[in-house]
Amino acid sequence: KRYEWADGAKLEEHSRRKHKILREYVFDYLTVRCRLPQQERFRLAIIDGFAGGGRYQCGSPGSPLIFIEELKRAVDAVNTQRAVQGLGAVEVECLLIFNDASRDAIELLKTHVAPMQAEASQNCPKLHLRVEYLNEFFEAAYPDIKRLLGQGRYRSVIFNLDQCGHSHVERNTILDIMHSYPAAEIFYTFVISSLLAFLQKDQPERLRA
Repeated sequence: KRYEWADGAKLEEHSRRKHKILREYVFDYLTVRCRLPQQERFRLAIIDGFAGGGRYQCGSPGSPLIFIEELKRAVDAVNTQRAVQGLGAVEVECLLIFNDASRDAIELLKTHVAPMQAEASQNCPKLHLRVEYLNEFFEAAYPDIKRLLGQGRYRSVIFNLDQCGHSHVERNTILDIMHSYPAAEIFYTFVISSLLAFLQKDQPERLRA
């Protein structure tokens, strides 16, 4: 279903669980990618194709704000650990591309992101955030997303494609992402009924597996 962000979107349990996975993954991702002793810089891009308005009715952050929170936490943790080991700090440069088909959602998201971006700049100097906003259906926005990634020559990319249903991201787009970037990660949401339709019900052992 579509969230009405301006009126206060309700945080459902399935979204809460997805957010927990996102938090853990982004933090672990950065700690793993910034492990080399001689490393001085790491560049990545995070694309949220269905970004939403930023905060739910209960005040909990949506995925764009979670990305910023976990990037900041991970950069602090990585550089604290490196200091203990006698290693130099790592500078992390991240391009954040937030897209949503709803103009209201994007405008609301901007009001939540701006203070967090300013706070990160002041209190986490080794993290450098650049934020771009797009207001299109994901498939229509994808060419502009590719252009932004190409301009910055990003090799490490994370796509969060938490779509509503299963029809807003084409299979060919998924393949293009995987073929276009040396280190691509995708969170992809789809309706389970689409998978069940392809499972063979007359083979119970395979179905159970």
